[in-house]
Amino acid sequence: MTLDELVLEWSYRTQGGYPKLDNPSDVLILEQILKELNLPTNNLLKNLKEMPSYLSPGELNKYKNNPSKDRISILIQKIENDEELELIDGEFIVVKNKEEVINALNADKVEKAIDLVGINGTRTTTSKLKKTVEFGGADKVSKDPEKLKVRTDTKESLVILMCNVLSGGGDLKPFNTESFLNNINIIKSSTNKYIDIDSTIQNYIETLLGLVENYNDLSTKSKRKAESIFNNPYSIAEEILKTYSSPRFNRGDLFNKIRSICSKITLLETDKWNPGDIYLVNSEPTLPEEEDSIVPWNNLFVNNWGDTDRPLVSISLKEEKYQPGRAKSYLAKFGKKIDYDLSKEELEWNEETYKSEITRLREIVLKLIEEGGTGSSNEVIRQGDGWSGGFPEGKAKLQGTYGAYKLLEFILKHPDASITGLFAYGQSIPGTPSANPTFFKLVGTNKGDSVKNYRYPAGSNTEMSKGEPIIIIDTTTSANLTIKGKMDIVKDGEIERTEDVSKTFRGDYGRSIGIV
Repeated sequence: MTLDELVLEWSYRTQGGYPKLDNPSDVLILEQILKELNLPTNNLLKNLKEMPSYLSPGELNKYKNNPSKDRISILIQKIENDEELELIDGEFIVVKNKEEVINALNADKVEKAIDLVGINGTRTTTSKLKKTVEFGGADKVSKDPEKLKVRTDTKESLVILMCNVLSGGGDLKPFNTESFLNNINIIKSSTNKYIDIDSTIQNYIETLLGLVENYNDLSTKSKRKAESIFNNPYSIAEEILKTYSSPRFNRGDLFNKIRSICSKITLLETDKWNPGDIYLVNSEPTLPEEEDSIVPWNNLFVNNWGDTDRPLVSISLKEEKYQPGRAKSYLAKFGKKIDYDLSKEELEWNEETYKSEITRLREIVLKLIEEGGTGSSNEVIRQGDGWSGGFPEGKAKLQGTYGAYKLLEFILKHPDASITGLFAYGQSIPGTPSANPTFFKLVGTNKGDSVKNYRYPAGSNTEMSKGEPIIIIDTTTSANLTIKGKMDIVKDGEIERTEDVSKTFRGDYGRSIGIV
């Protein structure tokens, strides 16, 4: 049974026809279905509760008689306007097969997930679309001060807000027990705080500021969370203002237009062409008329931090404990998911079959490594008791380990895929050389102190660091395979910087194996 079929069956059995994970009776029905299918109930429920909500057929069909909330109409409009649609794995897609999708959406009722093809060749379905706010998803800011959670675009706008307040004379300090409420009062009294921030995001920030007014009543854990939410953008703003004293920003219409056009030119997802989350504006840019070459578009961006000779500075914003980009979409151009996800038959195997197949795949992987499947001449070191013939306990973990090996085999075997390519894609430098403009990655800190500022030059490429091993870790305590190494960012033959890289093939106790 596929995920869509599972959700459809769940919908049929619930009273309202639209199951919810916060409804105890709906959860009981789901538990019963999972038990009937002999699936690991607790693990799947935990994963479902942690994963973002998605646009299942049932979710899409809601509010068809309410023009202001009709989700199908909203989706059609976004597709017609070539707007980015967010996927549940954090990636984005601009739909290419628009006529086909719109015709399917205009049917009397959407009965199953609709196939989507991105302008860069990515293939997915409407059921993999994230249920964002316009489709009735969760607010950008949680309403419970003890469970503070802020969505990405609001976090990014907080950097702009901090720059506005600080450059306007606001005497902000790192957010801690002594300074927190005074800082909040300074922000709230600032008259220029919302310059260059979308009005919708302004409302979310106002909600957040209202929630943290009761800072003194929060638990210690929630206080630390609140401090980190503000310290990360504060620390990045301080770094920006050291060099650009009166910055202006854009992450609105200009930002979206440039990203959309350049994605079409390069056939890359927008954040793989340019991972910048905000553009600092030195001067109003004149956009190129040419839409066949990426060169004039990349020339809109400065090449060195502090430069003002070009109109834009591309800044990628990261929190202190960020993860490099998810790289599962790297595989989209090499085959269909059926080639590396688990089949229905594989999900039904018993423990002994999984062990036998894991042993077989370990041998195949070793052979593929010897034949150069990693895409690098670097030595490969195996770590963990799994390589000694051990297995994790229980069917769920065996299933995950088998899936991780199946995915690794696919990458090593495919002539155009490689571990090196996977790492490069995760670092947002997916070509050799890449199609990126120069961008800067600023990594904030939870305590509001010094920031790391990394430069990724235009036309750079990546190489595994010479003399450094690629390490593949297989332990019997998890359902994962972890691959680690060191990667050089190279420009014109010169090493710009060396970075630690790591990807984990994570068994999620289902058909799909995640890459994080």
